[in-house]
Amino acid sequence: MSQGSLCPCGAHCRVTKALRDLADTQNQLCLLAREESVIVSILEHLHNVVSASQHRFTAWLGAVAACETAQANLALAQSVSRAHTTTPRWAVEAEQRLFHQWVKQQQHHWDQRLVQVQRGMANYRTYLQKCAQQFVLTPECLGLCLPLLDELLRHQEERIEQHHLASISAHEIFLQFEQRWTYERDRLDYEIAQVPQAYQAGRNQAHKQWSLHVVTGIGRPVSLTQTNMNYQLMVHTRQLELYAQQCKLFLSTKVEQFRLFIQKMEGEYKATVLAAQQERWHMLHAQLSVEVADPDQLSSLQALALSYFL
Repeated sequence: MSQGSLCPCGAHCRVTKALRDLADTQNQLCLLAREESVIVSILEHLHNVVSASQHRFTAWLGAVAACETAQANLALAQSVSRAHTTTPRWAVEAEQRLFHQWVKQQQHHWDQRLVQVQRGMANYRTYLQKCAQQFVLTPECLGLCLPLLDELLRHQEERIEQHHLASISAHEIFLQFEQRWTYERDRLDYEIAQVPQAYQAGRNQAHKQWSLHVVTGIGRPVSLTQTNMNYQLMVHTRQLELYAQQCKLFLSTKVEQFRLFIQKMEGEYKATVLAAQQERWHMLHAQLSVEVADPDQLSSLQALALSYFL
């Protein structure tokens, strides 16, 4: 328990110690109450990340399937078997399992944290009642409570500023990651869409060579069927590479972004809760500052002070 100022009520003023503990305990209780609702937002955000990742994995696996089909078709056109040179399906599924394992760990962590928060709230409520029993005002103690409230308010102002700055920093970094992901996603989507056009020139050249052979009989080229199959394989292989880049970038970005989202939420709710508490304590300080001429008013002042914490 914190040390109070010297006072006739005891070696250290029991009321100021109780007031400090009331303030600290209520702060923690309010932070936990706010964190309880924030955890729901965190879990919802995690669910959104999972939904978005499923879309990326589906696109990646679709690209693998298209590439496998193109390889099989080319092997038939060439009448030879070809080695499997593209990203295998099991590699994609392994990435997916690792990501879902991370999601499961996060889900478990925040479920456990929610239980801890609820248990902590019950303990703090019990401790508030214990502190309230030790808060018995006397004229001497009232004079000590006011500078103590001044001290608590000064410390709280510093904590609010720290949390506010941390929240701004986390939010800025979060936005940078969001912008980076949006830019890279759009760039890769555009590249994937442009792959067929990028390889079209080669196929056009092959068609010209085939036409030249038909007319002149010179330089028999590869058959059009094999040319088309080879073109399709090159397109699907390149698109698969880009889908792999996109999905891996998504996973690394979203994992880091999720961590930053938690930091941002933590800074925001701590600053919000402390600011609300500070406003209430300013009001309490103003009401306790009124001179007490009648000792009978101490009981009502004591009830008023406790009403700010219970």
